[in-house]
Order: sequence, then structure tokens, then C-alpha cells
Amino acid sequence: MGRTPYSLVAAFVLVAVLSLGASVAIASPESTPAPALTREAVDRFLDEFMPSAMDRLHVPGVTFVAVKDGEILTMRGFGYSDIETARRVDPETTVFRAGSVSKILTGMAVMQLVGRGVVDLDEDVNTYIRGFEIPDTYRERITLRHLLTHTAGFDERNLGMSEFGSDVYPELGEYLAAELPPRVRPPGELAQYSNHGMTLAGYVVECASGTPFVHYVQEHILALLGMVHSSFELTPSMQEQLSSSYQWRRGKYVKVPYVHINLIPAGMLMTTAADMARFIMANLAGGELDSVRVLGAEQVDAMQSQQFTNNPAVPGIGYAWLMGQRNGRRVVFHGGDIWQFSTQLLLAPEEDFGLFVSGNGAGAARLNDELIKGLFDTFFPRPKEEGSAGLTGDPNVRGDAGSAGDPRNLSGVYRMTRSPMTTADKVISLMTELRLSAQNDGTLALTPPAGYGVPPTTWAPVGPGLYRDTAGDDLMAFDEWAKASEGRRPSRVYIGTWAFHRLPFYETSSFALVLLAAIVAVFIWAMLAWAFGRKVSGLAAALGLTDVVAIVGIAASLLTVPNWVLTTAVPCTTRAALVLPLVGIVLAVALAWQTIRRTADANKRRWGFAKRRARQGFASLFLPWLCVVAHMVFVWFLNLWNLLGWRF
Repeated sequence: MGRTPYSLVAAFVLVAVLSLGASVAIASPESTPAPALTREAVDRFLDEFMPSAMDRLHVPGVTFVAVKDGEILTMRGFGYSDIETARRVDPETTVFRAGSVSKILTGMAVMQLVGRGVVDLDEDVNTYIRGFEIPDTYRERITLRHLLTHTAGFDERNLGMSEFGSDVYPELGEYLAAELPPRVRPPGELAQYSNHGMTLAGYVVECASGTPFVHYVQEHILALLGMVHSSFELTPSMQEQLSSSYQWRRGKYVKVPYVHINLIPAGMLMTTAADMARFIMANLAGGELDSVRVLGAEQVDAMQSQQFTNNPAVPGIGYAWLMGQRNGRRVVFHGGDIWQFSTQLLLAPEEDFGLFVSGNGAGAARLNDELIKGLFDTFFPRPKEEGSAGLTGDPNVRGDAGSAGDPRNLSGVYRMTRSPMTTADKVISLMTELRLSAQNDGTLALTPPAGYGVPPTTWAPVGPGLYRDTAGDDLMAFDEWAKASEGRRPSRVYIGTWAFHRLPFYETSSFALVLLAAIVAVFIWAMLAWAFGRKVSGLAAALGLTDVVAIVGIAASLLTVPNWVLTTAVPCTTRAALVLPLVGIVLAVALAWQTIRRTADANKRRWGFAKRRARQGFASLFLPWLCVVAHMVFVWFLNLWNLLGWRF
């Protein structure tokens, strides 16, 4: 995660933009004979790659392990786990926070119970949980199959998902009863990444097994696999071995405080490279390690097979695992980003190969992506004769460039469907939009969100509603693509596993900036007119000052408060800033009434010839009404982004 609210959406924007290569194939234009995949060759690659990448991307420490044919190929630690004490990364014992990689273990726990007949993937989740019930917003009931494929249809929520301190472990049932987001679409309609959905799956494990989730995973997965330095709970021994993580600020590293995640099954795994090597070996061997079976081969295969896709032209999702290809080779993977830790876990089952890499700094997500791309391009290059085969979720999807649709009708501003819809953190999605623009040569240019440091990419048409990144082989598919040939605009684009919807103009960041600039200009005009005696009402100046302070206060809260504060509690400064628009409503009503009265009095004097009416200028006649309208528009804007009424 980053230093600003951008990090609140890193889990889906980084997956969709920075780590697209984990979703589909990435290959060099021409293959060269691959060097033998040996310990010496991989170590040489790492020694050449790591120092410069860590320095360039500001990552103080990295832990790495690669597994091939049931054995550790190489396991390395680079840099520091704690800069202040000069403690170096030890891949055997240094614990890194793995974030959403936790979801793979949660999925495995569910599938253990499925294999034993304790739970059914297609049974209503309400059958298993205790203490609350999922509302029947839609006719279709939510099942474990929906939870494990991120298709349950829950809204996204970031506020309140974390707590400061190491001793904060709320009961999963209590947390979910209070914080489970509302359902915003029918289950099974769309894959929409959901931390709360996977946490609910973990709670089913807890209820069905009769054992607290963290203890169940410890006993039935971690202990069985000999993962002695891994846990979902920050015990004293784990705390002693846990790496710090760092921001890069003003040319130096700044340590990030430890923050507990209430969504334990979705993001609290802490582990080492050595432990994850054992986990990888078990998953590549059909669920067995050292003659101990942790999961049935049938369940392992189901987890690693595609169970749902948003569009047949792009990869989908298994049970917890994300599907993809690299250089024509099938991979299953999952990433994790949490408070400047960034992790990638990837398996290439047919190659009997897997890797785990985690970094503890601001640029770790990009480092991981570049590292994996470089490893595959070096040791698993795409065969020349393969051409474009195997690039899509469905190998039968083919087409000519001309059938991809008019790029002018595909261009627009898009945002991930995971974005919050019902709470105040919806406003953060203003900073997560993707822009697609048509080029004269028939290609599309994709511009990622500002602030991520990722350059635009160019996408060329390759089939019906299908575009490919010209710098690699990442694929982008559009729904309702045939509409584009009819001059209409598709509503969604799919990049890898995830979906992005087209935004109406009034939800774009450019519209928001123009609108707020116009509102501020009106209010500054009113304040200056009052200050220089232009006969404008003092109420207009007061209303202007109130709203300008509110705008500055809300923006400052979003842009300067650290992300771990925003996900833990809404700052007092933000709450205070959100009071001001309500005060402004009172001032606007008073100003409107005052203006009406003054206009009525002026008309009486004019028609009653009581005395000659003094000549009034624009400021006194129209500026008050302009201020009232500006405030009404500001209130509409706040309501659009759930900032009116403390919807936390």
C-alpha cells in the first residue's frame, strides 16, 4: 500500500494495472534458447536484478524462494528487514506480511471441509453462520462457491477494516455482523474482488468446524505442512521475527506502524519464504507433503481450475486462486498488498514450478512484477512456433483486427467495479480511474491513475472486442463489443480477471475538479466583494468561507492523512470538515431569505416612490443567488460521493 489513499485501492488497481502480467501472458517478441533452470542460473539472475531494482523502487528488503520438481531451487534474502537495527532479511526466519495471499489458505480451509462433507459449496451460507444473517437483497442466495470466486456481489468497504495495536483481535462474527457491506448485485453475475466475502468464508470455517479460524488454520494447514514461522495471529515470537515496512518520503525511508487487519481470513497471514516453499510444494504435489496430506487431490485441482470468468476472452478465477498464463504456460497466482508489504505467490503446475516473493517497501509491487516477468522471459520464454495460442481464457476465441470495434466507441473513463458504492470511501475511487483513448492508427491508449508512476500502454486490436498490449501480450476485452460497430459504447471492459465499468461524465475526476474549481471561484468572489465593500451580504461571504474551508479540509484529509489512519478511523479533522456543509445549508437558506426580503423591499420603494432606489450592482443583485446555487451544487456533489451525513 502507498502513502496516500491511493493505497486503499492498491489491491485492485495494482492487480489490474501494475500486475497485468500475472493475469495473462508476457513474452519477448522473439524467443531465445532458455538457460537451464539451475540454482546457479537463478541466483545469477537475482544477483543482477535485485540490487538495482531495490534501489530504484525504494524497497529495503526482499525475501524470495523458487521451487522446482518438489525441491527448493533457491531461497534468498536481500537487504534489511529493519533498517534502524541493520537486521538483514533471512528467508528462513524473517516474517513478512503476505496480505491477500491469506485468501489461498482460507480457500484451502473451506475445501478441506468440503472434502470431508462438512460443508457444501452450493448451500446457502446462512445455513452455516451464527449471530447474524445475510439479507435476502436478491432472490439468489450466497453460497461458498460465490465467496471463493469473488462473485457474491458485496459492495466494497475500506473504512473500519483495521485497528492500531497488536492485541486487537475482534471476533469474526461480531465484526462481520457490524461491518459486512450490503449486497449490490446478484451473486454469480460478476467477479468483484471482496475482502469481506473471503472473510465470510473464513467465518464459515469457524462456525462449521467449531474452532476459531486462526486456530483451525494453524492446526489443519500450517502445522501439518511444518510452516513453523507462519501464523494469522501476531504472537510474541512472530512479532520478534516480523519485518518492518517502509515508506519512501523526502529521500529517506520512514517506518510504517503495525496495523491489525480485522479481515483476518482475507489478509492477516504472516510467513517466511522457507514456509511458503513447503506450501508451494504441497500445492504442486496435489495437496501432499512428506507423506502428510493437507488437502485432497480433487480439491486441489478444483482450486487451481477456472470456475468463473467475466468474459471468455480473458482469464478468470478458481477457488481463491486467480487464473492466468505467462509466456504460454498456465499459471495460478495471488498477490497481497498491506501497509507497504507487497507479495506474489505463483504456481506453474505443468512446469512443476512455483515461487514466492515479498518486499517491504513502497515499490515492492512493481519489483515483484518485474522480477517474475524477467524470470519467465529468461527461463520460460514463449516458443516461437506457439504464436498467439493460449493467450486468452478461451483458446477458441479468435478474430481479425477489423472485428474489434471502432476504438472511438471504446474510449472513455473506466473504474473497477470493486469501487465502494454505499459509504464515504467511494470518493477515493476518484483517484482510481483508467482512461482509454482512441489513437489515429486504430489502437487504444490506456492511461493508469495518476500517482502510480506507471506509463500509458498501447493496445492493438486482435479480435472481436479484443485488444492486446503492444508491449506484451496482456489482453483487454469489452462486453457488448458488437455495439461499437453500431456506433454505441460498451459499458464494461475486462482486464485479466477483473471488470471495469464506464463512468458517466459526472463521476470522472476531471468533472469533479472543474466543478469544485467553479464553486470555489464563486465563493472567493463573494468573499472579496464583501471585503472590498461591494454591497454584497455578509451572509454570502460567510457561506463562501464555510464551503471553501470544507473543501480544503476534506481534500486535505484524503490526500495527507496516512492510509492506515483512514482505514482505522475517520480522522476528527475529516468529521469536522463534513459538518461545515451542513452549517452551509443553514447559511444558504438564510441568505436566500435575506435576498428575497431585500428584493421585495427594493421593489416597494421603487413602486411606492417612498424614495429613489439606490443603484445596485451585480454583486448585490445576483451574487447572493449565485452563492446559493453554488452551495446547492456542492451539496449535490457531496451526496453523490456519500460525503453528506457521515456514511462511514
